[in-house]
Amino acid sequence: MNRRSLISISAATASGLALLAGNAVAQSAKDLVGTWTPVTVEAFGPNPKGNLVFDANGRFSLQLLRADLKKFAANKRDTGTPQENEAIVHGSISYYGSYTMSGTELVLHVEASSFPNWSGTDQKRPNVILTADQLTYTNPAPSVGPATSTILVWKRAPAVRTN
Repeated sequence: MNRRSLISISAATASGLALLAGNAVAQSAKDLVGTWTPVTVEAFGPNPKGNLVFDANGRFSLQLLRADLKKFAANKRDTGTPQENEAIVHGSISYYGSYTMSGTELVLHVEASSFPNWSGTDQKRPNVILTADQLTYTNPAPSVGPATSTILVWKRAPAVRTN
């Protein structure tokens, strides 16, 4: 084998390994650590807002909001009209707790939620696909809409400079 062939094979191998790393499936909870922003969350309309944070100690926090939520006329959240309150319930959710990862299943151990029915429950998120910059999973029992499963897509949030 000549030098040119050896260099070509080495370059091809390195390129292939780089592509595989970019499409890797999550192997452990540590692969999730970081902050994620929503790309596609069907129940929250186009351009959903929020974040999903996984820390290295096994804790998570999730907030999701529709981009089109209107401000309350009274400028106080405890004096919203029935219509304003309904829009908030339909267009937002927040929950937090701890998490575990096993293969391609993420389990969110919900300590508390703005949807109280989820407080104290385990919310399973199967079919996790994780690349360096994208997290995708299935929610088999969403808290809104029809009782059909939905796929959520998140992108890794860029680091924020603090200086």
